[in-house]
Amino acid sequence: MDIYFEEKFMQLMEEKNLDTVVLMGHINPDGDAVGSVMGLAHYIKVNYPQYKVFPYLGKNMDKGAAKMVQKDRVFAPFKMPELSEGRYGVIVCDTATLKRLVGLEFYENAAASMVIDHHVSNEGFGDINITKKAVACAENIYYLLDQDRLQKAAREECPTAADYIYMGILHDTGCFTRNGISTMEAMTGLLKLGVKHEYVMETMHNDTLEILEKRARLLQRVECVLDGKVAYICMNRQESMEENISYADLHSMSPILCACEDIGLAFIMYEEETRWHCSFRSKPGWLDVNKLLEPFGGGGHAEAAGLRVKVKDITEMREKILERVQEIANNIAFN
Repeated sequence: MDIYFEEKFMQLMEEKNLDTVVLMGHINPDGDAVGSVMGLAHYIKVNYPQYKVFPYLGKNMDKGAAKMVQKDRVFAPFKMPELSEGRYGVIVCDTATLKRLVGLEFYENAAASMVIDHHVSNEGFGDINITKKAVACAENIYYLLDQDRLQKAAREECPTAADYIYMGILHDTGCFTRNGISTMEAMTGLLKLGVKHEYVMETMHNDTLEILEKRARLLQRVECVLDGKVAYICMNRQESMEENISYADLHSMSPILCACEDIGLAFIMYEEETRWHCSFRSKPGWLDVNKLLEPFGGGGHAEAAGLRVKVKDITEMREKILERVQEIANNIAFN
């Protein structure tokens, strides 16, 4: 990817004569969203001191990623800044649709906007939209940035811009279980800038005995269908409250189930206050879950996608999704 963040960023700020930029990601930000937003915020802070920088992520971020943010001595992205309407620009990272944006009101009231993403389902919103398919949004950001300026931003006290970008890629690849040559070259480049792998790896170690005990109980709830190739867990609000199961607890089960040798597709369905939150994982080349969920208003990547839906009967929705899985299976020879 050609380096042109500098050109696009200056275009964003100078055309409207702005002096403030707000950076945001999707709701319930994962490691990639956190790493992308915070890495870019530090990069801008160091290299463009003429601008005020406000990253905003909300409170419900990934537990591991939050470890690094809590060590940050420059930014505290948990509270919305108070800004005058139309006097700032926004940069949105790792967010395919506006309905998933954590700070939609900031986007709507901004004078100008830039989007950096890696989802094939990106809606194309924003005055400037830079979307390229990659394993992580943070990987795209790495290749967009000027390497000399990134090196300058990597001299800060940890966590630095480079640390955050490394974390974003590490989390979204599942510790490199999904990667390509460009991904590994980016990680090597970041290590050369001084990132300590063991330091960032601390954000990946979050299990406790209580968490493992919950997973053991959740495994008892797994349903397998379609000759055992598809596994899922469905939990309504009453059940989750009675068993003290959070969305984060259930969400972690999708990749665990999908990693099983005999499972090709795994998903979870979790009832929140007003809607169901669903997460899907598929083995590489087994089934494109982005295409699977398109008719239902969901999407994401070929191997990982999500869906939020308001329905009275999740059973009917689940059966429709499984029917579509079967329909795709009839046209593809799965391993």
